[in-house]
Amino acid sequence: MSSERLDRLFASTSFRLSAIYAALLIAAFVIAGLGAWTATRNAAEHEVRERVQLEMDALLHEMRVEGTPAAIAAIRARAHIPGSLDYRLADAGGRVLIGDLDLAPHKGWAAIDLPNADGDSRRSDDFLVLTRATPDGGLLSIGDDLERAELVRNAVLGALFWVGMGALLATLAAGFVVTRRTLKRVDALTGVVAEAAAGNLFARAPGDRGDDDLARLSRGVNAMLEQIDALVASVRRVSTDIAHDLRTPLTHLRQELETAGAAATPAAAAAAIAGAQAKVDEVLRLFEAILRLSEIEAGAARARFAPVDLASIVERVSDAYRLDVEESGRTLHVGPLIAAEIEGDADLLAQALANLIENAMRHTPRGAAIKIGLRADQEAVRLSIEDDGPGVPESDRVRVLAPFMRLDRSRSTPGAGLGLSLVNAIATLHGASISLECANPGLRAVFRWDGRARR
Repeated sequence: MSSERLDRLFASTSFRLSAIYAALLIAAFVIAGLGAWTATRNAAEHEVRERVQLEMDALLHEMRVEGTPAAIAAIRARAHIPGSLDYRLADAGGRVLIGDLDLAPHKGWAAIDLPNADGDSRRSDDFLVLTRATPDGGLLSIGDDLERAELVRNAVLGALFWVGMGALLATLAAGFVVTRRTLKRVDALTGVVAEAAAGNLFARAPGDRGDDDLARLSRGVNAMLEQIDALVASVRRVSTDIAHDLRTPLTHLRQELETAGAAATPAAAAAAIAGAQAKVDEVLRLFEAILRLSEIEAGAARARFAPVDLASIVERVSDAYRLDVEESGRTLHVGPLIAAEIEGDADLLAQALANLIENAMRHTPRGAAIKIGLRADQEAVRLSIEDDGPGVPESDRVRVLAPFMRLDRSRSTPGAGLGLSLVNAIATLHGASISLECANPGLRAVFRWDGRARR
């Protein structure tokens, strides 16, 4: 493995976590070793004290009952037993009667140093001695070595050391393997991001079927790329639609200006200029609608939200359009209207309703009826605008809500195909859903605010 790969491996989060776990594991074994060392020593010392205490009681009892010679004989007999205790019996004058303990006895317990077998190095506080007065005024000392506890302790510590080393190596090896696999997945994900940055929006991250963090990240990257792809496609389509919709009025504008330039009389020139101004107004209305749609989709209008009464908005807009609807040969029916209050922008809601009324006027024949209703209950608020015109085929009802989308039969009518997309954007901004339904005959547009989307 190259030094660069090793550097990446050691710098990765997975390997650092493995190193932290390994350090914690070592710390745990060190603490366990200290605990085992303390526990074994305390247990061994307790056992030695009990053994020495029992032997002391037994010998003192024997001296009281049978005398000092019997005790000396008992000590001599026990000294030949493997693993026996160490003794020292002195008379009242301090003369040692039996035993080879080299100490200056004093009554009670004492921890002393004894030389090793080679006579050079010494053990520290590993020999416990109990000294008591005998019935005849002498001193009896009995001691035992803690060496057996050391053997047990060394065995436990050795086992902990080798088990800890094995666990440490296993942890590091597992961290190494996991880190290499993680780096491969990260490299693949990084490559996909680099391809997308280079313009390949069809690139997708592999290995997104699991439930670990990298799989979730891969699914998030794929969803982001799909959304970016859709947005880029939408921008391309909108750009094409804008160019298409601008070409006709700009062509007419050029024709009107050429006509004005070649006009023989001032009246003809003025008429051509008026026509050119109308085409300019049409282009400006298109750009105004595009900017309005962008503002709505960006959510900037949300700052102007306040409690609004939908019924009052319906009444205001319907009163403003009633005369135009009747002059066009159509009728406008409003009601029933149930009071319903929501959080929103009154002007945007009025514009959405106005767009739907104008859409109904534009795409229905003379004599058609336009109906507006408002209902509210515990579940939802529903605002509906319907007509009895030709309607929209079911397969096109979702498609016509997109910007610049116009049905073939509507190509000859004025407009740029932004009216319904504005209505859809306003509904989304206000937390409402909009659906286009068949009114048998005609089309019904329904705004719906469920209970959670209302105030």
